[in-house]
Amino acid sequence: MLAQRLRAARKAQGLTQEDLAERVSTTKATISNYENNYSTPSNEMLMNLATVLHISIDWLLGRTDENIFYAPAAPAQRRSLDELLQEKIEDPDDYFFLDGYLDASAEEKKEIRRYWYNLKKQWKEHKVKESRPPSLFEITEDLKKRD
Repeated sequence: MLAQRLRAARKAQGLTQEDLAERVSTTKATISNYENNYSTPSNEMLMNLATVLHISIDWLLGRTDENIFYAPAAPAQRRSLDELLQEKIEDPDDYFFLDGYLDASAEEKKEIRRYWYNLKKQWKEHKVKESRPPSLFEITEDLKKRD
């Protein structure tokens, strides 16, 4: 829960992992580890993250679903966490992927992330630039062909 909400809150604020790391005095790798569920922030770091992202620790930890922002209203170009999550739910590919990912075991999640990182690495090495990212259906069909 924390990993997904941390990533969503960071993106809603328009921050990169590097930006957030700088604001909470840590490294991009540490933020990445939190967002990928490889490590858990200390209590002090939770307070720093919540302060910088203008959210409650309870929401970040999944103790409440009420999305509380403690800062003045965000500029119009920033989207709220609710808008980001709704966008993912309304896209069938994203919803199917996220639903399956959230229901996966820890080992399955690790394998999904490993596959995704390798795929992104291959795209970068081959300088693949698509006008749009492949859909989950296309990725699934490609995987079936490889098996």
